[in-house]
Amino acid sequence: MSGFDDSDFKRLLGIIERTESNRENETVDFTDSCLSYPCDRMVSGLIFVGEKPDLIFGNIYIENGIIKEIEEAPVKSENWIVPRFVNTHTHIGDTLLKDPPLGNPIGLFVVQRDLDALVKPPNGLKHRFLAGLEYEAAVSSMESAIWDMYQNGISVFADFREGGISGAQALIEAVRNTSRNIHPIIFGRPANMSPSVDSVFSSSLTIDFLDELRDLLEITDGIGVSGANDLNDYLLSKISSKTASKRKKLAVHAGEKDRKDIDAALSLHPDMLIHMTHADPADIKKAADADIPVSVCVRSNLTTGVGLPPVPDMLQAGIRVSIGTDNMMLNSPDMFEEIHFLSKIYGLSDKTIFKMATSSGADTLGCRFTGTIDVGKKADLLILNSRSENLKYVRDPLAGYARRAGANDILGII
Repeated sequence: MSGFDDSDFKRLLGIIERTESNRENETVDFTDSCLSYPCDRMVSGLIFVGEKPDLIFGNIYIENGIIKEIEEAPVKSENWIVPRFVNTHTHIGDTLLKDPPLGNPIGLFVVQRDLDALVKPPNGLKHRFLAGLEYEAAVSSMESAIWDMYQNGISVFADFREGGISGAQALIEAVRNTSRNIHPIIFGRPANMSPSVDSVFSSSLTIDFLDELRDLLEITDGIGVSGANDLNDYLLSKISSKTASKRKKLAVHAGEKDRKDIDAALSLHPDMLIHMTHADPADIKKAADADIPVSVCVRSNLTTGVGLPPVPDMLQAGIRVSIGTDNMMLNSPDMFEEIHFLSKIYGLSDKTIFKMATSSGADTLGCRFTGTIDVGKKADLLILNSRSENLKYVRDPLAGYARRAGANDILGII
């Protein structure tokens, strides 16, 4: 299978073998057919219900992939049943460039990390690499990334897809080829645009740009902008107006390296801001007043050395904050690791962490079919083994979820 390498296959087999072993030993029973109830499947265990969440032991009845009823009842299973993750910011197009140099060496033991040299268009390492990447290799590598996300419990991912029409089509093909129960939100980026703020478009370039923007909006969920200061005002205005007219979403990187592009990003009235690492109190108030959600990528910010976003201040201001894993070349798409970092760096409450990883992301992306375990929603469920060596003896399951649980604890994905 293209894009599904040996390590992915071994990991998936490991999950299957653990599941089957536990079933045979009757230590867990996470799914069953419905013999006396009109549904397709039944899942039993400790259920994380709703946005808060409420933790109840009981059964989930599923019909045609939708949660039909949640029944509180005594059950044998002690498995934790939690919603699958919503990852609100990824770049999986750079999967083939994993773990690049982060900067130039300074002394014997460290490097001087350089965000612009890594990712700034058009000459950052990532963009130079993507410019020479063949279509088939892009598709194959993104298939691998999608499998990785699926096995890490992700239900929805929002990807900033470089490369214009071809780049978006490659991601669409990769999703189709994997045939996994995972939902992409694709933020395209026109290829025919100058990165220079001072550049003046010729008539032919203007036509090419508008044509590509129109066609891109037909096949994607919206437009993802690398940074408001990377583009001239004309391009930004066209992107904003055309995206709004098509009722698609506009997402903008802002405040990652410094706060110089935040005002320009806010002026575009985006549907989502990414990073806001250097947002000051005034920036946070403006985003909150405009009801603009923010996707934070803490591990990525630590990797590139740009600092830490003021997450508690954003939450206090009422901003809807969700979580992204950012570039595949820099970090694995492991939402468990993201929530562990958020919990331990900021001391956020377990309920806050749970919401950021699930319902906040779903609401931000308009995916209200998922994000919580509730009647009428899609059955996007992770079954976690509470008897694993990692989770055994956890007294507070919600704390165990936010601070300790990992992909190796996954028994099943529905």
